[in-house]
Formats: sequence, C-alpha cells, structure tokens
Amino acid sequence: MSRGLGDVYKRQVMIKNEVLTKKPFTRVTPTGYLNGKTTSDLSIASYYNNKLEYQILSQADFIREFYPSGHKINSPAFYPNRIKFEEDEKGNKRFFEEKVMRVAFPFQMIITIQQLVHLCGNDIHHELTAAQVNDKLKESFLEFQKGWLDKNMEITFYEFAKSVKITGDGAVVFYMDKGEVGTKVLSFFDGDILYPHTNSITGKMEYFARQYSDYDSEGKELVSWVELWDSKYLYRYRQTKAGLKGAVNKLKEIFGIDGYELESKELHQFEECPVVYLRDKHGACWSFSQSNIDDFELAVSHLCQNNMAYAFPIMLLKGEDVEIKGDMYGAVKAITMGKEDDAGFMNRPESSQSFELQFNTLLKMIFMGSFTVMPPEVKSGDLPGVAIKLIYSPSLEKAMIDCKEFDSSIDTMKRLFIFGYGIERKMSTPFANMKVLSWAEPYVHQNAAELISNLVQAVGGGFLSKESASELSGYGRNNEWDRIMREKKEEQSADLLYQLKSQQQTAKISEENEDETADK
Repeated sequence: MSRGLGDVYKRQVMIKNEVLTKKPFTRVTPTGYLNGKTTSDLSIASYYNNKLEYQILSQADFIREFYPSGHKINSPAFYPNRIKFEEDEKGNKRFFEEKVMRVAFPFQMIITIQQLVHLCGNDIHHELTAAQVNDKLKESFLEFQKGWLDKNMEITFYEFAKSVKITGDGAVVFYMDKGEVGTKVLSFFDGDILYPHTNSITGKMEYFARQYSDYDSEGKELVSWVELWDSKYLYRYRQTKAGLKGAVNKLKEIFGIDGYELESKELHQFEECPVVYLRDKHGACWSFSQSNIDDFELAVSHLCQNNMAYAFPIMLLKGEDVEIKGDMYGAVKAITMGKEDDAGFMNRPESSQSFELQFNTLLKMIFMGSFTVMPPEVKSGDLPGVAIKLIYSPSLEKAMIDCKEFDSSIDTMKRLFIFGYGIERKMSTPFANMKVLSWAEPYVHQNAAELISNLVQAVGGGFLSKESASELSGYGRNNEWDRIMREKKEEQSADLLYQLKSQQQTAKISEENEDETADK
C-alpha cells in the first residue's frame, strides 16, 4: 500500500531537504576504464569492483544544447578567440583579440521534432477489454473518448513527451476546478523543478513536489513556491525571509523544506497522488549524439575560418621597383614596375577531401546515434508501404521503444482522467465499470491508397470486420461505426417506406380497376 504524507507526519526524524531532492542527470566518463589487474590464474582471482565516475549535468545544460545560441562552440572557453599583436618601429607590441568564426546547427531541434512526430503522430488508441460489450458500455466508452478529445489530452501527452525529450523529465498534474477536470504539464522548460518520490518496492508515486519562482520585469526572483501533492492533499509553500514559528515551523522540520511557509492546504479530490511523472535516465533525446554534434560544429567552424582567410585573392609581387596605386576602397587601379618585375595572384587552395570525409562521417553518426532519418529525394511517384517503412526504419524502431517507455504513463493518465471526468459528468459508476486498454502506436509515413486497398481485401477475405477496418483506416471518428449503422437503418427505413408507398399505390389502382369493372 502506498505511503502518503499522512504517514510522513508520524515520522520523528526526516533528513533535511528530503523533499527538494532528486537524482541528478549524469554522463559516464572514461576514468578507470580497463584498470583491472591482469592474471593467468582465475582460481585466485577475485571480483574487481570498479566504480564508475560521472559528469553531473543540469537540466539547464540540456536547454543550452537545444538552442543553437547556447551551444558549446559559442563559448570562448571551449573555442577561444585568437590573440594577435602588432609591433611598432620601437619594438613595442600591441595585443588585440580577433574573433573567430563560430557555426552552430539546430541538430537537437531536428532530432526532437522527428522523434516526437513518430511518437505522437497518431492519437492514443483506446479499446474496451470487456468480453461482452453492451449498449451502456458503448455509450460510456464513447463519452470517455469525446471527453479525452474535448479536454485536449492528446495535446497534454505531446507537451509531456516534449518535456521528457528535451529536459529529461516531465509531469502531468490532474486537478478539479469547479467540478471540472483539468491538466497541467510541468516541465523544467517552463521553469519548474520536479521532485518525484516513489515507493522503493512498488514504484508508485507517494508524493510529488514542484518548485518554481515568480520574477519581476528585470528577471529578479521575487517569491519561490513549492507545491506538494500526496494521496489526499495539495500543499502550497511560500518562501519567506523571516524565521518560522509554532506549528508552521514544525511542518517545516517534518518536510525538511527549510525557509518555506505553509500557504494553503486543500483536498485534490483524487484517490491517489494525481501526478504522472516520467524520467529518461539518459537525459535529453540527443545525448548519445551530443559529442558528435560538438565535433561537427568545431570542424565546420575551422573550415569557415579557413575559407575566410582565403576568401579574397592574394597578390604576388616580384621585384624592387613595384608601385601600386589603388582607390579609397583598396582596389588596385594601376601597377608600375620594371622590366624584370612581375605581378599576379596566388591560386586559392582547394579544400581537402579529408574535410569532406570528416563531415560526412560525423553527420552520419549524429543521425544514427539519435535514430533520425534524413528524408531521401523521391524521384518517382508514391512509394509502397514496405519501402517507406524501410527508409524510416531507424525512426520507427526508436518510436516503438518510446511507446513502451511511455506505456505506464499513458495508463496512469487514462486512470486519472477516467476518475476525474467521471466526477465531472456524474458518471463515476459507469466509468468505474468500464475497462479500457490504452496504448500509443508509432506514426509511420504510409501510402493511404495502399492502406485502404489492404483493408478492403481484408474485409473481403472475411478475417477483418468492417468495424475494425473503419477504425484502422484513419478517416473514421470515434463513433464512425454507429454513424454507418445509422445510415444503414435510414436506408432500410427509406426502402421500406418506398415499398409501402408502392404497395399502397398498387392496391389503390387495383381497387379503381375493380370499381370500373363493377360499374360496367
């Protein structure tokens, strides 16, 4: 059973600042690699415990990597400017700094967008898992699907996934406001520092803290806030300069949030901690390609610096009596020289093939390390579905893994939404009896005409129902099959009505003929 903050109150001792703590993001360093002793007798060898060393990263580093303006290449500490000097006739030197060319590319943004497209391109799929589905379950399920779209839960999932991809973690908080359920995405990208605390055995969320600040127009921090959710309450703490006293001080000691005063405490109306949290232990989605990106930008900057040095032709003069006359812009207008003198321009050096090999290798590894695909140039018409899947195979493979990583979060989002939306629509009991399976399906570029053709063949072959084909086509709505059945019933009603009218007209004509015969 999950341990809430009510149980935390009973603890007499709690480590200071336990709430506002989280495991840092790190990258492994090569220190200690292959430092183990060598041996020729394994019978006397013992286990070698070689501890890893890490470089600790902040989530601010991920945001610097996301924006080209914050890249490593733009830092003079990593890529310094050149120091030059001039010497006069007396031998005095005057030093000055020459800025070098710095080139940054938005690789991180490209990688993020492509991974998000393949993860969030399709809406989250929902399916009833009951063995027998009656009309009441169908109505409740349709109401749930409508609510999921009306509350923009697809946008919520996208913002949640975007935060995880860029900053390494993200959270979705569910709340009830005036009887209506709502969600808010929390992300370091928006200034929120997230502190999850889960049960070490079950992995369920026990309590969750969010720290953020209010700033003035000049960017100065005015007030710092901490919002904390447990299985029953939402607590809001406000940072104050003055010391805390009495009961408030006691709460401060229990929670270990030094310098924060309890501002409010209210029920959040959910049966569990209403927070969905996910953390990628590797950090940002481009982390495995970051070193290649840094090397690529450095190589291109060197090339640009080299091109700038040889951008203009260099004049070569031979002789002692050469006189050059130019205009105010430095262009040569006339040259005076003797018979043995000569003038000309040096040939510009061509870029070495090693530069091209270096660029192509780094570029390939950047995209391979992040499972990103550069779209090929298609010279023919529509490609078959298999060819498209093969072209985007790395991105599809990554999206399939991402769907598994996000599956638990999707289940929690669905469970919290069903509970909150059931309260809003006053359908708690029908929603509680409704068993729904939810999962994300990777988006794959595909030939729509080929998909429809395959569905038609599957329905004609008898191993796929028309209702399933309607759902898989991508063109139907949540209640598309109900619309189809309603149209069928309307057509049948129209046919019956036409037949009745035809029979009535036939009977009327027969009666008239009988009357005429009787009169004769």
